[in-house]
Amino acid sequence: MYVAIDDTDSQDKMCTTYLIYEIISRGEYDIIGSPELVRLNPNIGYKTRGNGALNINLGKGSGNTSIIGKANGKFIKSYEKVAGEPDKQELMDFISSIVEDFYVKDDDKTNPGIVISNDRFHSGLYGKALQDDISIEFIENYLSGRAIYRKIKTGHGIIGSSASLAWPGKRYTYELLDYRYPNYGDITYGEKIDISSIPESFYSTFNNIDIKNRYPAIFPKPKTPVIFGVRGVDKNDLITIYDRIKERHNIDDQGYIIYKTNQGTDDHIMPEPDYLSSMGSYSLTGVISGEPYTIEGGHSFVNFKYKNEEIKLAAFEPTKEFRKVLMSVIPGDIVSAYGSYAKGTIKLEKLRVIKKARLYRKEPPVCPECHVKTRSKGQMDYRCPVCKKRYKNPEITEITRELEEKFYEVPVIARRHLSMPLKLMPYFSDIPQTSGVS
Repeated sequence: MYVAIDDTDSQDKMCTTYLIYEIISRGEYDIIGSPELVRLNPNIGYKTRGNGALNINLGKGSGNTSIIGKANGKFIKSYEKVAGEPDKQELMDFISSIVEDFYVKDDDKTNPGIVISNDRFHSGLYGKALQDDISIEFIENYLSGRAIYRKIKTGHGIIGSSASLAWPGKRYTYELLDYRYPNYGDITYGEKIDISSIPESFYSTFNNIDIKNRYPAIFPKPKTPVIFGVRGVDKNDLITIYDRIKERHNIDDQGYIIYKTNQGTDDHIMPEPDYLSSMGSYSLTGVISGEPYTIEGGHSFVNFKYKNEEIKLAAFEPTKEFRKVLMSVIPGDIVSAYGSYAKGTIKLEKLRVIKKARLYRKEPPVCPECHVKTRSKGQMDYRCPVCKKRYKNPEITEITRELEEKFYEVPVIARRHLSMPLKLMPYFSDIPQTSGVS
C-alpha cells in the first residue's frame, strides 16, 4: 500500500523526510522497495523549502531484502515484492497520528496532505507537477475513486503527495539522510567542511561540497532533524560513506534512511518547447543577440534569441564564478540555455556553448619593406614611421577566445536539487527523460 505525505515542514523547522523515519520506526509494516523523495516544480512560490514530497510502500513483504537504513543501531531492510496489503483506513489512522505529532503547527504555509493508494498514478501527473501550478480542486477530482486522502488545514500537501506517486522513476539517484530529532545542535564550520570532504573521494556521489566557495553542501542550512544528506548513484557507497563519517567524527545520530529520488536528473527540464510558461523550466537552443552586462548586486544578463522570441539569460550573484561564463559570450554564439523561466528571463543552471562566433580586430599593417608596424593617420590611412610609405588596408586578426565549446554549470553552492550535475550526464545518457509527460 502506497503512502505519500507532503507539506509538514516550514522554512526553518522540521523536514518531511523525518516522518518516513518515524513511520518505519513506529510501524509494524514491512517496507517494499525504496522510500522515495520526489522533488517537484522548483518555481512554485509557496513551497516551504525544496518542494519535495515523500512516499513509501508498506505491507507484507516477500523475496530478497536490501538495506535501506538504520534505526537505533538496527538495520532497516526492504523487500522486493508485495505479499499482502494492510487495511487502508487503519493505515491512514496510523500515518495521520504521526503527521499530527510532527508537522509544524505555527506556520500558515504548512498544510499537510496524506494520500494512500493501492497503485501508483499515471506519469502525466508527475510531468504536470514539474511544469505547472496544480490546484487542490484538480487533485481532489483526480483522487476520487483512486485513493483515500486526508487534508490538514488547507491540505495543500495532497498535491505533492499525489505527484510523488506518479513519478515513473526512470532516472533516479539516491540520498542518505541522517537524523536526530528535533535537531542535532551545533557542528562547527570546520567540522562540516571535513565531513563534507569524505564523500568527495567517491566518484558515485555528487553535490557534496563546493571547494572553491567553501560550502559544505551535505548540511542543511536551517536546524532540522536532518544532520546531513549524501547524494549518489550507488547505495552501497552511501552506506560506506556513512560508516566512514561515524568512524572519524562523533555524530550521535538516531539513524538514517536511503531514499530513491529524482534529484540530479533534470526531470524538470523540458527541451525546446514551442511555448514558454512562467512556471516552466527548459533547455533552449538559440543565438546570443547582445553584449552581456552586469547590474548592481552582481547579477549578469545577456540577450538571447530563441526561435522568434527575444529573452534574457541570467546568472545571478549566488552563481558566483559562473557569471564569468555568461560575461564571456558574444553576439552570434550559438548556445543551449538550461534553467527556469519567468518574466522573459531564463535563470541559468547550465549553459552549453555549441558554436562560438569568430571575433576579429583591426590592426595597423606591418610595412613589408621595413618590417615595422605602421601608424594610423586617420580612417583607412596607415604610414610607415621609417620609409613613410602609406597603406590603406588594416590587418585583420582573429582574437583567441577563452570560452570553449562545451557545457558549463553553476557551482554546487547555487545548484538546485533537480539540476543534473555534468558528471552524471554519461550515467543518464541512455535513459529517457520523463519531464513534461502529458
